[in-house]
Amino acid sequence: MDVICKKCGHLHQFKIEVTDFSGFVCANCHSYFKGSTLETLTYVKEFSAPLVMQWATLGELVRFKKNSYWIITKIQRYSKNGEYGNEFVGLNANKEDIYFSDGVDYACALHTVERDKVMLLPKGNTCKFNNRHYDLEYTEEQTVVYAEGFVFEDLQSTSTTNTYIQTVNEDRFISQEFIDNDVQYYQGIYLDDEVYYKIFDSYNNYTAQKEVVGGKLRNIGVFAILLLAALFWFLNWGQISKDEYKFDEKFSGKKTNSEFVGASFELKGDKPKKLVLNGISESKSHPIQLLVKLVNEKTNEIIEAGTAVHENNDVNYASGLTVDFCRIQPGIYHLVFATSAANGTADMAVNFELTEDYKLTYGGTGYTFFILCLVGVVVLLGIFRYQILSIKNKNFVARAEGLGYFDILKFDRLGIALVAFFAFFVAVNLFVNSSRDCRTTMRTSTLEDHTYTGSRSHYRRSFYGSGGSYSGYGSGHK
Repeated sequence: MDVICKKCGHLHQFKIEVTDFSGFVCANCHSYFKGSTLETLTYVKEFSAPLVMQWATLGELVRFKKNSYWIITKIQRYSKNGEYGNEFVGLNANKEDIYFSDGVDYACALHTVERDKVMLLPKGNTCKFNNRHYDLEYTEEQTVVYAEGFVFEDLQSTSTTNTYIQTVNEDRFISQEFIDNDVQYYQGIYLDDEVYYKIFDSYNNYTAQKEVVGGKLRNIGVFAILLLAALFWFLNWGQISKDEYKFDEKFSGKKTNSEFVGASFELKGDKPKKLVLNGISESKSHPIQLLVKLVNEKTNEIIEAGTAVHENNDVNYASGLTVDFCRIQPGIYHLVFATSAANGTADMAVNFELTEDYKLTYGGTGYTFFILCLVGVVVLLGIFRYQILSIKNKNFVARAEGLGYFDILKFDRLGIALVAFFAFFVAVNLFVNSSRDCRTTMRTSTLEDHTYTGSRSHYRRSFYGSGGSYSGYGSGHK
């Protein structure tokens, strides 16, 4: 069956004969004609292009539940609340019709049912069909904004649809439609989006276009991760590298109240960094208080870590020791270990020994915030990827070949979200790096003893000296 548009001369070819129509809309110039025969078609108006992409193509052959249908009608409606609805009419060789319909949050297939088989119950919001009850859930008033092919209603009229959902199976429903001062009933079934859209040939093209857009999104993600890493390196370049110094020192004194000076060491670089002492402090006199000082040999600046009670265990008289010195300028330093009796009594004349076995780490940057932000940017892009490639945004993806990176970044303000994310990342790094609100702290902890309890997080040195013999020097902790 051929239909030639009376306005633009476009030829429409259908492989099936269509009768009992009330109008026709040209797929080329969108002109709407009224009439019940091709000879009596009269021009009414011209529609604008569809606001939302439609999957079906006029005249295409589709298969649904082992039946074949030719698409003879495409209609797009908009409701008062601004939501769209697409409707495609299919006709098979036996003159049996089917209606495919989709919207913002649904996709379904419908068949016409005789009105006398649908019983409206006295409640007013319930109907009965094939011994199943259906409850009224939705009422919509819609206006046609676009159409193609044969039409079976006055497209200038407003239609009202009542949707009754089956009480036993919510995927099935009855649609009551008031069109042209008449009422029609349809039995419908809701379909999964993928099942529905795969009915149409254009969906295959769409999936290929999704790959194009998805590839560009992956490129944006790779660039975002590399940019985040570059920013992290740039903002923290003076802190990332770290130096380590190891010391094994033993001090002797005649009193518990003593100060012992450690070996000198040089902190290199051009920016202040965090200096961390980790090690073992061992004293045979206990309990005793321990104060650790950091002394700048050029300026004589003294930084105290505070006083901690030096406890012991029954095996090795040792405690784990951790000191965090805040933002220390490069230079030459030494440590001072000041001891005093913890019970507050007068100083005692004893043969006092203090063994310090420690490692100093200068610099280094925490990566926790950086890793969290890496995960955050991946999650952010993942959310937008899901939104961009979702069925409801098919009209955006359909332009894949003409979409540039800037177009994708403009989608739902993705670019603004990324700029805000990176601004937050930079601001936090600058705040942390420039903040002077930090403290030098000191902590002691019980080492692992013969009961295998206590801290294992400490620097260990060898129990034996060279040649495998016991050195007799330093801690003998297990």
